[in-house]
Amino acid sequence: MSDVMKQVVQEVLKGNKTIISNRVENTSKPSASKSLNDIKRPNYQRLKKEQRLSVLENQRSSPAGYKKPAAQGRPNGLSAKQFNEEAMSRLRSISLAQGKVSRKSNTPAHGDHRQTKSAKIIGHTRNGGCVWFFPDLPQELMGSFHRPLNRAAVGTVRMPECLPSYLLLVNEIIRDNQDIKFYISWERGGDAPFTAEFYDDDVDRLEKIMNEVYQKLNRRSLKHFEAYTAISPSPWLTKQLNISLSVDAIAILEGVPYYTSIVLMDSLLKNFKNTGIDYEIEEKYLLLKGNYHVISELVTELKKESGRLTSADKITI
Repeated sequence: MSDVMKQVVQEVLKGNKTIISNRVENTSKPSASKSLNDIKRPNYQRLKKEQRLSVLENQRSSPAGYKKPAAQGRPNGLSAKQFNEEAMSRLRSISLAQGKVSRKSNTPAHGDHRQTKSAKIIGHTRNGGCVWFFPDLPQELMGSFHRPLNRAAVGTVRMPECLPSYLLLVNEIIRDNQDIKFYISWERGGDAPFTAEFYDDDVDRLEKIMNEVYQKLNRRSLKHFEAYTAISPSPWLTKQLNISLSVDAIAILEGVPYYTSIVLMDSLLKNFKNTGIDYEIEEKYLLLKGNYHVISELVTELKKESGRLTSADKITI
């Protein structure tokens, strides 16, 4: 029997029950606590705390020359929420700016066509004319034109005969693009070829103009005759047509032979008396000058009569 049991028996025999119970309890508790203490359980909170304290100790033990950056104050007294939103906005701006990567290449810019475009024929008209475009020529070739200007581009037109409608076309171009330089070769008789040259620094603009010129000339070449009206003709246009006095409007009927123009004027003078208009009969066209409203009415009649004579094959040459 163990010593503990012997002691218990002795105490019972003595009749001291209080002492027995106290001693039994006292003897059992140390053994239980001793067994629990033998189990080692890690204290995670204390470990985390010790790690944080060790980091702080390392920061405190940093070199003396190290200076902690001063905390920046919130600008303009902004609240914490406003300050955070402004900071995020700046970060987004910085991110977007850094995302734009500039790329350099040897490809010319959109407006610089000197390396990509060459001289070309825009097109031939059905009546034997032609339109050319020269975007960038060497200086020695610029002397091949009638006005060897130091311009970036040249556009040229060559038609087999001189017609007043070509003058109207040139007048329209220089009116809408006053910085364009030009040269024309024009004769009133109409037998000599018509030549026009345009010089412009804006390569794209001149190319567009020359394409439009070709389209207009080609459409006109399909018609047997055509009438054109100009209100308040410019001094340059009236000089080319040899009109000495200022007039309200002019009208031109092209594609009608010389003697057919006489037939048409005979009809007009007999049916429209006292109109106060002036006219000129040329080899290739008929020119009317005077009041715009009167001119418009007479041109309408001229087109009708010309169409009737053409359809009936009664044109007299």
